[in-house]
Amino acid sequence: MAEKKYKLNPSTLRYESVNKGFKYYTKKALPFFLSTVLFGVISMALYMQFFESPTEQKLINENEFLSKNLTKINNELDDVTKDLEQIAKHDNHLYRVIYQMDSIPAKVRSSGFGGTDRHTDLKGHQHSDLVITTAQRIDKLSKQLRVQKHSFNEISEVLQSESERVQNLPIIQPVHNKDLTRIGSYYGMRLHPILGIYKMHEGIDLTAPTSTPVFASGGGTVVKVEHSRSRRGYGNLVIIDHGYDGLSTRYAHLNSINVKRGQKIDRGDKIGTVGNTGLSTAPHLHYEIRRNGETINPLYYYIDISPDQYDKLLQLAQLPGKSFD
Repeated sequence: MAEKKYKLNPSTLRYESVNKGFKYYTKKALPFFLSTVLFGVISMALYMQFFESPTEQKLINENEFLSKNLTKINNELDDVTKDLEQIAKHDNHLYRVIYQMDSIPAKVRSSGFGGTDRHTDLKGHQHSDLVITTAQRIDKLSKQLRVQKHSFNEISEVLQSESERVQNLPIIQPVHNKDLTRIGSYYGMRLHPILGIYKMHEGIDLTAPTSTPVFASGGGTVVKVEHSRSRRGYGNLVIIDHGYDGLSTRYAHLNSINVKRGQKIDRGDKIGTVGNTGLSTAPHLHYEIRRNGETINPLYYYIDISPDQYDKLLQLAQLPGKSFD
């Protein structure tokens, strides 16, 4: 039982019991209340410091997911960029050369668009740098793709407007890959196997067994047929005038000839077979392309191979070696 308190009443000079009111109990309870609140605040702060709430944990997982996938996307963009650069290289140095179109400057192909503050709305976040870098790379690729698409559209228009010229271009390999042993010699200065001196080799030597079919690399008109069993010069020879850009092709050292002078030829028509006639040391086709009478490297028109093979052939063409004729 709680002990009662008494207080002297000056008027009656008697001790009277004291009633404990709200203020009294409030004063007594306040310290306990404040200590409880303080304990709760400290406990919550410690929990938040060392433990995440379900919502926070979800956000953390999402951030990790975004960061991981943005990195993966950038790696894939690396591959796309390399492929696009390869396409642009062959567009400039092969397709546009063949159709005698001006190349597209690298500055035009690789330029981006927009200013440095184009993606300011992406700043201020945990992975802002990665997101902005990705966005900028996508911008650049988009521009490159538009340039490449425009280039192919231009080439397509040339193909449509000059279909006969395109059909006459000497752009296929005159010996089928399945029959080709190897390319024995390339265009350029070579050591002649018989004369023993360095001289200009004005074509490429496609080695293949005797009687292997030889096909016209482009359409045109046969302007010369020469039958010769002597061990000098080109031996059995066919020359085709392609009718455009001053282009003509020569097929030398043939074993047999299947065409006549003045005959109209389509690309892929059989014109003869591989032989070993003329000044030659082994069965092969000596193949030349001339423009306005001047020899040019046939590989510049050689598109019946993959881009990687084309690059490899160009590199091999720079190496010294012997020719077969």
